[in-house]
Amino acid sequence: MPTATSTITVTATHPAQRDRQLDQAAALLREKAIDRGIVVTRVDRRTFTIALSPEVAYGETREVDLM
Repeated sequence: MPTATSTITVTATHPAQRDRQLDQAAALLREKAIDRGIVVTRVDRRTFTIALSPEVAYGETREVDLM
């Protein structure tokens, strides 16, 4: 799993809410992403982490599923 430098945790109960929250979190991190990409990790059915990672190329988003 990539090393994260800035992380946001999203916990959602409805798919539409989850998608909106993930989009908002990714947008916030993109503003901070100078030389790194974003990793979205599904921890369980309702919990996701969105993080900046130097192991992901700038402008890219990688998904990790821990389920």
